[in-house]
Amino acid sequence: MLLAVSGDSPFCHTAFLKAHPFPFPLLSDVHRTVISAYGVLDADRNVAYRSTFVIDRDGVLRWGQAGDRHMVRDGGELVRVVDLVNSLRQPS
Repeated sequence: MLLAVSGDSPFCHTAFLKAHPFPFPLLSDVHRTVISAYGVLDADRNVAYRSTFVIDRDGVLRWGQAGDRHMVRDGGELVRVVDLVNSLRQPS
């Protein structure tokens, strides 16, 4: 299952999803609970660093990256990691 978490409000998500329909849920973390738990809260600005985490079905953090808003993320690398994590659950 794929989920996205953002510090934006559900109202912002509704507007964003109209322009960019994702095939997965976009969850709101306005209280910064998840953002803080993963150590990606920029407390001075009260926003999350741009970050991506891959967590397997057992809840184990398998991969992650975080950086400031200028960081470029590599979608191909993320797909590779997700495919690898998914393959770990399949019998060989």
